[in-house]
Amino acid sequence: MRVALPDVLRRPALIVVGLAVVVFTVLAARYAGQSDAGRVDWRAENLVDSLGGAHNWVLGRLATFGSPPFVVVAAVVLAVVCLVLGRRRLAVLAIVGPGLTGLATTFLKPAIGRTMDNAGFAFPSGHTGGATSIALVLALLLVGVLRPGRRLSMALVAVVTSVAGATIGAAMVVIGAHYPTDTIGGFCAAVAIVLGCALLLERLADIRAARRRT
Repeated sequence: MRVALPDVLRRPALIVVGLAVVVFTVLAARYAGQSDAGRVDWRAENLVDSLGGAHNWVLGRLATFGSPPFVVVAAVVLAVVCLVLGRRRLAVLAIVGPGLTGLATTFLKPAIGRTMDNAGFAFPSGHTGGATSIALVLALLLVGVLRPGRRLSMALVAVVTSVAGATIGAAMVVIGAHYPTDTIGGFCAAVAIVLGCALLLERLADIRAARRRT
């Protein structure tokens, strides 16, 4: 069975998961129970505003790509594509990764308790997490199909995931649904969950393979 996470990406993935968990935890502790924007939020919002009205209009329209209905449909389509290509582990990851990301961002919001005026609980951003999780699985599929070298694989995963997360995150800031740090939290949650699930799938596969050999 073709892998969900190539061997060359396992160690980098483990490191990235650890970093994502640390960043998420620090932000969650910093903004738990608060409703005001922090220093990072003000600077990031000024950066987004500097893009101009036309760009902001486009970003606002892109927010739909992080919505739960879109993420569900995208996950199912991606899983089907993975199955057609004979990549069953990635098909599982396409469903489990975004699914767990959606559950985590939904239930962590009230637990952390950060709010925005007229927007309810805000941290972490579910839209950003959903879009990031789909992009990350897609990037892993591209790596599996194209089979680039280690550095190109890492670059491809990083670029695809970061662009998707940053775009939807900026869109959520533009429409006033989240502070920038909320979107960072959503991004980190998705990265930690999807890569964590990929590592777990590969570990379970290794254990099954070892048992068959003995």
